Amino acid sequence: MCGMTKRIIFGFLMIVAVAGLLYGDWRLVSSAHSWAAGLPIAVGLMFLAAAGLRELGKLTSAVGVKLLPLSGLLAVCAVATLPWWWPRLAESPPGGGGVLAAISLAVAAVFAEQMLRARAADAVRRTAVTVLAVAYLGVGSALLLAVRMEFGIRALLLVLAAIKFTDIGAYFTGNFVGRHKFIPWLSPGKSWEGLGGGIAAGAIVALLVALVLRPEGLGLHWAPLIGAALGLAGQFADLCESLLKRSAEVKDTGAAVPEFGGVLDIIDSPLLAAAVGYALLAVLI
Repeated sequence: MCGMTKRIIFGFLMIVAVAGLLYGDWRLVSSAHSWAAGLPIAVGLMFLAAAGLRELGKLTSAVGVKLLPLSGLLAVCAVATLPWWWPRLAESPPGGGGVLAAISLAVAAVFAEQMLRARAADAVRRTAVTVLAVAYLGVGSALLLAVRMEFGIRALLLVLAAIKFTDIGAYFTGNFVGRHKFIPWLSPGKSWEGLGGGIAAGAIVALLVALVLRPEGLGLHWAPLIGAALGLAGQFADLCESLLKRSAEVKDTGAAVPEFGGVLDIIDSPLLAAAVGYALLAVLI
């Protein structure tokens, strides 16, 4: 079985898995267990973020810096699921103060583990990479969950579809017609043609999702713009992960999914593009 065939098969299976997760969440909204709305997505994001943390730890170890494992895991999981559990404690969405307080406590936990585990030894680098993990994996996941909690499952599906179909469009366009390298020192496989094809795919898919699902409060004319912006942000996010892999001199962060690499290779684009999606939805809805 050739690489492209495997990529198509495993890509389809991942789409089915995400669709099943979103459907399960949607069923909770219309059931007697509506209090749990968002929980399946929160749990899914938490496990993905935890797996991403493990892979990120391997990257940092490759350059001689070890993550703080306990505080890193607890902080990433707590921040990633913040939009779900905070309203259950405070009976209101996590406002700016709540978010800042949670992140500050997470950072404090990182410092505490460093003091208990290694005192001052390599403190600057170990705390720095662990806080990076919290910001990268925890905050990125939390923003995706915030899209679901504040704007609904349909809006989240639009965001995810635009980002990932940009990846798909860029991959196939680049493979078939890519000629001019985009940024060869960082990601040799990317081309300007692939970038253009990916952004076009993101815009088209966002419009199709909006036409079919009609996310509440979102005008259809905004959908292609959102899709293109998310696609561009997702491609930049992919380059950010490539920067880490280039520094660690590895091709993939793992082998969780054949032809795709590790978990971090799969979730890298939504993690940073989520901020763009949340901001655009907050302004346009």
